Parts: sequence; structure tokens; C-alpha cells
Amino acid sequence: MVGTMSLKSFLKRCIPWRLREQRYVVRRLFQEVRYHIRPAPLNDFGDYDGYWEKRGGKIDIQHRWEIAANLIEDGSTLLDVGAGTGQFIDYLRSRKPGVRCSASDMSARSVAMLRERGVDAVQADISRDAISGQFDYVTCFEVIEHVADAETALRHLKHAFRKALLVSVPNVGFIMSRFRLAVLGRFPLTTIQFHVKEHVRHWTPKDFRQWASVYGLRVVRMDGQYGLPYTPWKKWPSLFAGALVYVLERDEHHGPSK
Repeated sequence: MVGTMSLKSFLKRCIPWRLREQRYVVRRLFQEVRYHIRPAPLNDFGDYDGYWEKRGGKIDIQHRWEIAANLIEDGSTLLDVGAGTGQFIDYLRSRKPGVRCSASDMSARSVAMLRERGVDAVQADISRDAISGQFDYVTCFEVIEHVADAETALRHLKHAFRKALLVSVPNVGFIMSRFRLAVLGRFPLTTIQFHVKEHVRHWTPKDFRQWASVYGLRVVRMDGQYGLPYTPWKKWPSLFAGALVYVLERDEHHGPSK
């Protein structure tokens, strides 16, 4: 019997599922700890055309995509700002085929990839270029932490949506970030791919709520994107989630629009 199956299949049958799950959890914890105790990465990538060329590859389905797809109604209009390779739009279309999707990105390479996927995409820098028109929903995932003038970017995003704005950013209040700073004396690493220069802005949940409120936006929902295994990262994302998704609406009680 053993001779007719691969060693991998044989071991899967012999090792109980719970034990395999525990080994996966231990491996995840080890990877997370190793990431946060290493020196800051300094693998340069040039500009963001070079970033996407270097990064390449297919990204696994992200929890932030699932959060957005659950919220956005079929038949809505969407603008994905900083759309990258367009894989979120592909996922959203698979879940809500009636959503009319548009995209923007500052990278010419990214815009070319989006257009190859049949997405109406424009090249734009959210920190400089105002958004033309309005959409039911605007998503801006893993973008504004890369932008020095995130305030101008937020103003542009604010005027572009009708129903809700979804923003995801790393969480500098994550427990592993606190450990890295308090115990190791190193500035937190926030889901950096290649070089520490990728992220130039940082927020804890309290900082983000206060920052958004200054610009007439209120956080109506906050979700964790991922967290350490066996920690309550979905229940207490401000401490146990490494990155967060904020759903924002306009604060009608706010003063004059900034």
C-alpha cells in the first residue's frame, strides 16, 4: 500500500490532523518572531515600477479583500486606489460580478497590468492628483503608509466616495511591534517587502481615528487582517493584528471640509 502512494501522502495519513495543525502554528509563530527580531531590510528596488517588477507573482487571497467583498453590494461602482496588479479586483469580480470597477496607480507598470486584465485604469499619484468623479466605494489598500503627504491623499479619497471608504494600513500598535521597540530597541517592522523606506507613515488605531476625524471622516468599523496564531486578533485587533482595515464614512457633524 505504501509503495503506491508518495511519502508525503503516507505521512499525511499517519500524522493526525491536529498534530499537523499544531506544527503549522509553531512554524507560523517561528516565522513571525524571526521577522520581528531581524534587522530592518535594505534591499533596494528603485521606483515603484521596479517594486512591482521585483515583487511579481500571485498574491494569496487577503482577508481585507473578503471584508471588502462582503461590504460592497453587487451593482455598485468602485475605485481601487493603488490597485497594484489588480488581484483584488479579480477577486471582487468573482464574488460580485456586477460591481463596476475602476482603478488607479502611480506605477506605469501597474497600470499596464491592470489594463491587460480589462480594468479601466489611470496612472495617478494620490498625494498630488485629485480623483475625477465619485464612486459608491473607494478602496485604498496598503497605500497611504507609502505616502509622505498622506493628508492630501486622504482629502482626495474623501471627496471620491459616496457610501464608504475602505483603507488598510499596518498596525504599529501590534504586540510584536511593541516587543521589537520595547525589548530589542528597534523601530517596528510593518509588513515591509524589500526595504524599510517603503513605509514612511505609521499609525496605531487611536492615532488613525484621531487623524481621520481631523479631516471629517469617522471610523465606523475596524477589522484585523491577520494576527498571531492562537491570539484573539479578530476580537482585539488593535493589539493582536499586524494590519488593520478601516471602514470610514463622512462625519456630518464635522466642521468645514478640509
